[in-house]
Amino acid sequence: MEKTILILSTTALLTTLSFANENTGCGLGSQILKNQDSVMMQVFAATTNESSGTQTSGITSGTLGCAKPAKLVFNDKANRFVSENMDSLAMDISNGHGEALDTLATLLNVKNRDIFASKLQSNFDKIYTSSNVTSAEVIDNIVSLG
Repeated sequence: MEKTILILSTTALLTTLSFANENTGCGLGSQILKNQDSVMMQVFAATTNESSGTQTSGITSGTLGCAKPAKLVFNDKANRFVSENMDSLAMDISNGHGEALDTLATLLNVKNRDIFASKLQSNFDKIYTSSNVTSAEVIDNIVSLG
């Protein structure tokens, strides 16, 4: 029974990986394992990328085959705050005021909070683009409003 579950799980994983995306991402594994013609090589590259922890530093620095985001926010407190307060921040942005919105403005060193709040409120649908939006996307969307 255990052997059957293991075989089914492995097959499902390999099938998902082969259909999901041929690109294994950036990082050490993608740099070392250039020939990723087979599913197994893609699994090795993706596993190496993940286990070596080099994707994050590669994205931040724009190395290891990673593209550095144009609007990277180097504010860990703001990133963490948005991640932990997605719902209350969404409510405050939709209302144009509130404690979560004030806190975010402080963390982002916003000078004119009224203009900031008004701009976010009028662009709510561009910030919270779907019910599945991530905190990273929310930060990127806010920053893109300039």
